[in-house]
Amino acid sequence: MKTACLWTEQALPPPGLGADPLPEKADVAIIGGGYTGLWAARELARLGARPVVLEAQAIGWGASSRNGGKALVGLKPGPQALFRRFGPRLGRDLWQASVDGIARVEALVRDEQIDCDFARCGSFFAASKPAHYEAMCRETDWMGRELGYERHNVSRDAMREEIGTQTYYGGVIDAPSAGLHPAKYVVGLARAASRAGASLCAFTDVRVIARNNGSFIVSTGKGPIRARDVLVATNGYTDGLARGIRRRVVPIGSYIIATAPLPASLRKELSPRGRMFYDSKWFLNYFRLTPDGRMLFGGRTCLSTDQDLRESARLLKKAMVRTFPALSDVDVTHSWSGHLGLTFDTLPHLGRVDGIHYALGYSGHGVAVSSVLGAHAAELLAGRRETSPFLDIPHPTRFFYWGRPWFRPILAAGLRVMDWVT
Repeated sequence: MKTACLWTEQALPPPGLGADPLPEKADVAIIGGGYTGLWAARELARLGARPVVLEAQAIGWGASSRNGGKALVGLKPGPQALFRRFGPRLGRDLWQASVDGIARVEALVRDEQIDCDFARCGSFFAASKPAHYEAMCRETDWMGRELGYERHNVSRDAMREEIGTQTYYGGVIDAPSAGLHPAKYVVGLARAASRAGASLCAFTDVRVIARNNGSFIVSTGKGPIRARDVLVATNGYTDGLARGIRRRVVPIGSYIIATAPLPASLRKELSPRGRMFYDSKWFLNYFRLTPDGRMLFGGRTCLSTDQDLRESARLLKKAMVRTFPALSDVDVTHSWSGHLGLTFDTLPHLGRVDGIHYALGYSGHGVAVSSVLGAHAAELLAGRRETSPFLDIPHPTRFFYWGRPWFRPILAAGLRVMDWVT
C-alpha cells in the first residue's frame, strides 16, 4: 500500500504550471492555489485585472487534488436549516449556490475542454438509521413545495437498484450531483486561469502581509510583491498570516483509501449507476467508484490532520468491509488525507479582516461551491458585484479559538456520541 494520493499519482501538474515569474505588482495577490484561488484568478483576469496566485506548494497541492471528487447538491446544513436560520430569501440563495456551482464547473469543463471525467451521475445520500430515512422523506416533500426541487426517495427494499449493500435504511437521490477526477480538474482550472492572463507562482510561500500606503506588501520566499488587494483562499490550510481569518476556520483531517481496480461484475453489483455516495452519520463515510474502477472510500476516522495513514487505512477498510463485505479480500493500494476547512456554523464565507479579503470554509462541500465563492470574490474585488449571500451572513468564531484547535478530540468524541444516540 502506498501512503500517497491516487489522484495526483494519475495527474501530476505538468512541468511549467505555476512557474510564472513573481511580478513586482499586481491588482490582487491571491494566497492559495486551489479551486477558490484559481477560480478567483481566472475571473479577475477575464474582468481586466492583474491577479497573481501565490501557492506554497505545487498548484492544487492541497485538498483540491485530494478530495473524493464529488460535486454535490447542498451545503453542510440542509435547506430547511438554512431557511430557519436566515429566512426564505437568503436561505434559498445559499442553497441555490450549490446547484449553480455544479453548473459552473460543468460549463468550465466544457468551455475549457478539461479532460477530468466529469459526469452528472447523481448522488445517493444513505440513511444510517430508520429515523434518518424518515427525516429525508419529509425534507424531500418540503423541498418540492418550497424550492420546486425534485429529488427521489429510495426505500430500503428498492435500494439494490442503487447500491450493493443492506447496511443502510434507504436514501435519497440528487440527480444534479456530479463526479470528477479532482487532480485533473484542478490542473485544467489552473491552465484556464493562466490562459485568461493570471500569473501562477507555485512554491512561493507567503511570509508577511503588511499594509503600505493604501496597498499591501506581500513578502514571499521569492521576494516582495505590491498588491492593491489580498485574497486569502487557503481553506483548511489557513495559517497565522492573518490571525483574524485563521480563527474563523478550523482545519479537519479527511482520510481516504482506494482499492485495486475491481472486476466489472463487482463494480456493477456495488454501484449499479455509478453514484457519488455519502451517509447520514455525524462521523460520516463517503465513497464512489473511480474512473478506473476502484472503490474509493473516505471519511472521518478522527478529526486530527496528522493521523498515521496506515492506521487511517486500517480503520477505513474496516468500515468499507462493513458496508461492502464483498471487498474483504480486495487490496487497498493507496491511503492519503487532506485538510478540509470547518467553520463554526459549517457554512462557507466571504469576508474581510484588517483589510484582507477571504473566501473559505466549505466544511467538506467545496468541489462545486468553491466555484461560486471564487467567482463572487473576484466580482466583488473588481467592483462588478456589491454583495453575495456568503458575504451577507455573519461569520462566527469563538473566544477560545485563536488558531490552535485543541478542542478537536472533544468534538470528535461528541460527534461519536451523537451518532450513537440520534
